[in-house]
Amino acid sequence: MLRKIFETLLSIILPKEESVLRIENLSLSFIENQLPKANETNNPKFKALFQYKDKIVRQAIWEIKYNKNKRILENFTLALYEFILEEISDEILFNNFHSPILIPIPTSKQSLKERGYNQCDLVVKELIKIDEGKNFFIDFKSLKKIKETGHQSKTKNKTQRLKNLEGCFLADPEKIKGKNIILIDDVITTGATMKEATRALKKAGAKKVLGFALGH
Repeated sequence: MLRKIFETLLSIILPKEESVLRIENLSLSFIENQLPKANETNNPKFKALFQYKDKIVRQAIWEIKYNKNKRILENFTLALYEFILEEISDEILFNNFHSPILIPIPTSKQSLKERGYNQCDLVVKELIKIDEGKNFFIDFKSLKKIKETGHQSKTKNKTQRLKNLEGCFLADPEKIKGKNIILIDDVITTGATMKEATRALKKAGAKKVLGFALGH
């Protein structure tokens, strides 16, 4: 109740853009069935739900990433949750992909300092809230970003992205060895970040690593 009162007061003092309000009020059915689905990435182990170039998708992800928009986070993460369950069903059945651990792509200390939070952490927390312990475990500490890399969005060339990210992640073998992992990111562009995080997890002994994102 207090949160609702605070949000109401905040909306009066700092009214949101009309486009943001429209996205907040999108139904789950519209999100799942009307927004354009992402094309396949260049790695079959990495999948995204929506096309990032779509205006609504792009603004929704920006609202999560830069404004910590709770309503949009809840709605879009629910769609992502159902997408993940559908995509891993065959992995569970045929490849023994049981009890996977959800791990958010870590952000740099500088980004965390500037923004105050990691948007991937928000998505993972919401996924766990939806799941209620039925399918996933969660881990925020086993994968760390140990090297500042700057903003990958400003590095257009894939080769440069891979070189920029090389050695930037470190995984804890004691917590990772023999485990199935699901990496969560907000956007997959070239897949370089997912690839480097996967490399660190596999080096630490992870059994299998899959990656999912809201947009591509």
